[in-house]
Amino acid sequence: MTTSYIKDKVEELRAQKKLDRAKEEAERLAKEEALAERKRLSDERIAKKQAIIDAGGVVPNPTPVVEEKPKKVVKETKKEVKETKKEVKETKKPKKTVTKVAPKKKGRPKGSKNKK
Repeated sequence: MTTSYIKDKVEELRAQKKLDRAKEEAERLAKEEALAERKRLSDERIAKKQAIIDAGGVVPNPTPVVEEKPKKVVKETKKEVKETKKEVKETKKPKKTVTKVAPKKKGRPKGSKNKK
């Protein structure tokens, strides 16, 4: 014999499970549609290239665009870094002087058996 609050809890869990399944199904369908769209676009690109090849043409190979950075800017930044390091050194506090500590007094030797 079960109580009403246990039955209510079981029904809530079942309803939640149905919602979760519906959500997972919607996500799966959306993913399948995205994959199908990508495949369609890929097939179109391949078909265009194949048509060019069949006509006897050459398919242009897209080359990556490489941007050259000016070298002067890099050298200037290195100079600026050196200058800032010099400024930091100048603004640092002077180091503290280390004072010598008096040596410890020697006690009896380790091997001696005379204890006082």
